[in-house]
Parts: sequence; structure tokens; C-alpha cells
Amino acid sequence: MHEEIDQKLADIFDADRKLRAAQEHFLGHGDERGRVEALGRALDAASKAAEEDLDAQDRLVRVAELLTDHPSASACWLLLRLLDHAEPAVRAAAGEGLLEIGQTRYADVARTFEKAIDQGSQHTALMELPFLLAELGDAGGVKLCTRLLKHPVADVVAAAVEALASLGDPSSVKDLERLKGDRRKVSAEDEADGAELTLGELVSEALAHLRGLHG
Repeated sequence: MHEEIDQKLADIFDADRKLRAAQEHFLGHGDERGRVEALGRALDAASKAAEEDLDAQDRLVRVAELLTDHPSASACWLLLRLLDHAEPAVRAAAGEGLLEIGQTRYADVARTFEKAIDQGSQHTALMELPFLLAELGDAGGVKLCTRLLKHPVADVVAAAVEALASLGDPSSVKDLERLKGDRRKVSAEDEADGAELTLGELVSEALAHLRGLHG
């Protein structure tokens, strides 16, 4: 009576074993540079698929997970590209990878973020970067977030404002002060029902928070 469902479960366990074995074989083959290049090719191929292609999205999530096992500047840049993806699950996997690498190789992650800020074109990724910097908590994150206050996209600036409030460094007050009168509308994660407020209002909240921390 239970044979069929038991077999379905056994199939899952068998697939898990095969996946672990395949991953171990990949990680043990060739050198790290060659594996990262292969992951880059896989990223390129999956990125060309239609947005609704769930198989391609799953491949990109797996690419992000495998890149995390290869902490290098090249891997960080590929993860940054994934952080700019439209699919939240892909961005989440990329963000987790960058956070994990950043715990031991912060300089590589910071240089990747700086390069993205210099280019300024990956708007989705740039909205994610400040929150990653806040979670990493390194003092250098304040400087990078402050640079994003000058970005032309209001939601990128809003993310930087929220991250600076979270980082809690009083040196950011003077830069935030310049935006108090900004009337551009932005979305705030902690507002009920995703309500909009002006960038200046968000800045005022951040300044009040920082002054509360430091008197």
C-alpha cells in the first residue's frame, strides 16, 4: 500500500545523493579560475532565457551557490551581476553569497561594490548593496553608501539612506542633511502597505535616528 509513495521519497534521496556527488566532482575538477569561468558561461546562458523560465532561474540560484564556494574577485563580480537580476530568489542567493564571502574577504566584496557604484547602471543591484553593507557592518561601508546618496535614481538613494541609519556612523549626518528638502517619492520597507514618502522625509527619519544614537 505504501510502496509507491515510499519509492517517490527514495527517488528524492537518490537525487540528493547524485547532486552532492556531482557538486563534489565539480569542485574537485581543475583549478578555481577554470570553475569560475565555467560558472560565468552558465550565468550568461541562463540569463538569455526568458524571465518566466523557472529552470533558468533555478540554474542561476545554483550558480550563485557554487560561486560562494569560490571566494575571489571574479566570483564577487558574477554574484554582483546576479544581484541585478529581476527574480528575487536569484538576488537573495547572490546576496547571501556576497555576505558569506564578505565575512572573510571583505576587500574583494568592497572593491566589487565600488566598481558597481562607479558604473552606476545596475540599479537593482545598487538598491541591494547598501543593505548588504549594513549587514557586513564594516566602517568602509559608510563611505560607499555616502557615494550612493548622489545617484540619480531615488530608490537607490533611499536604500543608502536606510543603510546609513543602520550603520549608525555620525559622520554621515552632514551628507544626509543636504537631502532634507528632496521631494522625490520613494518606497520604504517599514511603511505600512508599502506607502510612499518623500526622500526628504526618509532622510529626516534617518537623521533623528542617528542623533538619538549620538545625542
